[in-house]
Amino acid sequence: MAKRKNLKEILILLRNFSQLMVQLGYAAVMEDSIELAKEALRVKSYIRDLDYELRKEALMVARLSKYNKGDIPQIANILQIGVAIKEMSDGVDDLIDIAIRDVGVHPIIQMAFTRKEMRTMRYEVEPGSKLDGKKLEEIDIDPKSECRTIAVRRKGDWFLDPRPGMKINDGDVLIVEGRNESINRVRDCVKGKKKETKK
Repeated sequence: MAKRKNLKEILILLRNFSQLMVQLGYAAVMEDSIELAKEALRVKSYIRDLDYELRKEALMVARLSKYNKGDIPQIANILQIGVAIKEMSDGVDDLIDIAIRDVGVHPIIQMAFTRKEMRTMRYEVEPGSKLDGKKLEEIDIDPKSECRTIAVRRKGDWFLDPRPGMKINDGDVLIVEGRNESINRVRDCVKGKKKETKK
């Protein structure tokens, strides 16, 4: 994290990334997907870095507020948020372990957690695919399908709720949510063109 963030920015990021982490954790179980589980672990690592930044900034605020004892309980509350999110991430570890063990998900688990109308999936954009070089708003997915890109991972950087004008490149990892038909369409769109073999 090169750019220093203030407490408000860190708290917003912690909230958003913890929600993404939980969603990926459930999706990993519902889809029985090791790839989704790995994305959840990547988010957890990012949250760990954010939590460290939170503690540093909180200590800086506490130092500046040393003459105002009334600020101390509020700073303690801020630190407690970091502790709570850490406990959430530990819980997600237990959840995604079901997918990582790669022994299959029992049908009862899928029946209990699957929402047939909406799915969360992870796709990597291949070179030469229909999405490579296009903006999100240009992607030809049926608007009635309610499909949306909830996050984009570009190498080590995350973009949550990316804007429609964001350009997608090969190698980007898309976390998408939508109905089955639209999810399948995104899956087809991220595939690169097959190279013709000479006879």
